[in-house]
Amino acid sequence: MVKQKHSMRSVKNRPPQDSYYEHSPLRILLAEDDLEMRRMLSWYLQKKGCNVVACKDGNDLMKHLGFLGPLEYFRGFDLIISDIRMPGATGLQVLETAKEFDDFPPMMLITAFPDNKIFDLAERLGAAAILSKPFDMDELLTRISQIFPLGLISEKAQLPLLQQEPVAVQFPLDVSFRHGLEAEHIKDFVSNMAAKLNRFNNHIEHCRVVIDQSGAHHQRNHLYHVTINIDVPGQAIVVRHDSETGSGFEDLYLSIHISFGAAIRRLKRYLQKHCSNKRR
Repeated sequence: MVKQKHSMRSVKNRPPQDSYYEHSPLRILLAEDDLEMRRMLSWYLQKKGCNVVACKDGNDLMKHLGFLGPLEYFRGFDLIISDIRMPGATGLQVLETAKEFDDFPPMMLITAFPDNKIFDLAERLGAAAILSKPFDMDELLTRISQIFPLGLISEKAQLPLLQQEPVAVQFPLDVSFRHGLEAEHIKDFVSNMAAKLNRFNNHIEHCRVVIDQSGAHHQRNHLYHVTINIDVPGQAIVVRHDSETGSGFEDLYLSIHISFGAAIRRLKRYLQKHCSNKRR
């Protein structure tokens, strides 16, 4: 007996595929439990012209797909991008559940723990693509374009950075570029990352960010250098990060994200030590 598959379509069906693609941006459901990674991917995909709904864990993803609530909650997504290891349901568990539905959207998996067994299982379950972290954003867009060859992702299709007003940086910030890298969207991203330091603004006298680029490597990959210099009373906290890693080359956005993460950790350590010395 052939097992009948169910349909995820709600009462309001989408238009036929071709006309839908001609007039609508790609709708992506993103599941990533790491807050900073989730924000970065959402920001980047929105800048590339996509509509993104972000989920904080596997259970949140299941709710948006209608598995843990009313089916009407499902909004007709075109693509799911999900981390494999998350609290609640894992990306693989969601993918396995999806086998019961004949019109489940393509699902791309990402992981910081690449393993041949996991990759093999994901392929057997029908994953549209699998990416290992850290991955280049160009590679992410290439994989999406392979799934949707009708050009829904466009370098020219730029949506506003965020629907809400961006958070203003509450301390002096200078951003400089070398070797022709300067671009407004990169400046926006740096400011967005720098705003995460606002909670330390009473201690920050000045912050300088320098972004440099070396020659091309491996075709489209470039070696980026990000330097963050934060002046605090009596000391300068300096973070230097290169995009080349043991596993390849990071995207510039990921390099900036990692640099500010390191800056936050160093600033926290400095303040803890500074406050401890004051008590003595």
